Amino acid sequence: MKMRFLGRTCLIVLSLLPAVSTQGGWRVVGSDQPVIAKPGDDVILPCHISPRLSAVDMEVRWFRDILEKPVHLYHFQKNILGVQDRAYQDRTALSPSALQTGDISLKLRNVRPSDRGVYTCVAGDGSRYEEGQTEVIVAALGTQPSISMDSTQGEQTHLVCRSEGWDPEPEVIWRDRDGNDVTSLSNTTVLRVSQGLRSVSSYIKIKQQSNVFSCLVRSKIPKPDWESKLHISSDFFPGVSGWMVAFFLTLALSIGAIPLLVIQWRRMDAMERKLEPMAAQCLLKELESMRPVPKSEWKWILSSAVDSLTLDPDTAHPMLILSAEGKRVRAGWLQAVHDNPERFDYWCCVLSREGFTSGRHYWQMNLGGNKFWRFGVSRESARRKGEFSMSPQQGYWTVGWRSGDEDKDAFIALTAPETPITQSLKPQKLGVYLDYEEGHLSFYNVETRSHIYTFTDMEFNPNEKLYPFFYTYSKTDLVLESPGPVSSAD
Repeated sequence: MKMRFLGRTCLIVLSLLPAVSTQGGWRVVGSDQPVIAKPGDDVILPCHISPRLSAVDMEVRWFRDILEKPVHLYHFQKNILGVQDRAYQDRTALSPSALQTGDISLKLRNVRPSDRGVYTCVAGDGSRYEEGQTEVIVAALGTQPSISMDSTQGEQTHLVCRSEGWDPEPEVIWRDRDGNDVTSLSNTTVLRVSQGLRSVSSYIKIKQQSNVFSCLVRSKIPKPDWESKLHISSDFFPGVSGWMVAFFLTLALSIGAIPLLVIQWRRMDAMERKLEPMAAQCLLKELESMRPVPKSEWKWILSSAVDSLTLDPDTAHPMLILSAEGKRVRAGWLQAVHDNPERFDYWCCVLSREGFTSGRHYWQMNLGGNKFWRFGVSRESARRKGEFSMSPQQGYWTVGWRSGDEDKDAFIALTAPETPITQSLKPQKLGVYLDYEEGHLSFYNVETRSHIYTFTDMEFNPNEKLYPFFYTYSKTDLVLESPGPVSSAD
């Protein structure tokens, strides 16, 4: 009897285990089928929480390649657009009503060829984060295929069918004059060209007789087909060889193009003469900016070093993670922190605990591999809540580095409008020098001792505090460090 009771108890416990293990458990589910679109379409990237539960109070992040560059970010029941990848600005949206049922699908408007790739959707409740993936294929129809004669060898002639601008890889079909599929007699090559698109070249040999050949290049995804045909007359081969026709045709085109080439050459020569002084001036300016600061001046700057500078956690955006000693900062997941008037809630910024109302002050940051940063100073009265421009007019004097797609990196001074800085001056260690009385803020490449940029005529109220300012949206640490000794080299 006792054994029977224990057996029934074990069965009951085992039957309850699945329910206990899934209670409070959830996961994020993407799509196992790619989303196929053509340029200009509006699409939905499917993703949802399973089992269904509200995502209204969760953090929802969509990104493609880099976690720190979200395609879309939602948290604190609002869209955080200040950190969004610029390529997706004004093109993404989450449905507020769908979030209530755990549907975190992303609407992507006006699809571009560059949008192709695998997208990751992440949902988190502060203690747990789950992710799913959805692939986007942007189907591009290429140019109308063209057929031309490539070469003549003995009694056989090669025809080549060409088309460009396809994605994904298309299908090529050859047919003879009777409509028979002769694709097996052809040789097709596909090459990747710019923006990931594909170029197709297909070759086939034909005999010296009248033929009507059709080359069909079509997408493997059901789309409208384009077809190109070439009729080769039986009178063509006996009278004139293929290479002779090609030679004279090329010769005629070349002779006709000579006047155009001469005109274009003269235009380019005139433009080169016009731009030459400007190019020389820019080169001299760049060389001047790369010249090391004299050692005596550098010693004078370092004499104002502030070793006690620390980061103020009460001003840090909830996404920033500060080290215990207040010398390191990096971006992470959004954290539950107490809101206060001093805390940034839109941009991922933090100020130092120390502010300055007079004197000269120098500090420096080790940037490591961080690719998203801005440094400088801000007025005590500058706005911290919501979205704002980090410009001198708003009380911010900063320089920054922004990484972009397709080598579109930018080193800038955040003036209005932005001032580009020569990328060769990008530092590994950035020095910042403030002269409060003069109203000057200068930036230096510490390792090369080169001047980068200087803000002058800074406007702020008398005796108003200026705080060292830091911004990052990268998971790589930025480190406040003490300046090293001046090298004996000039």
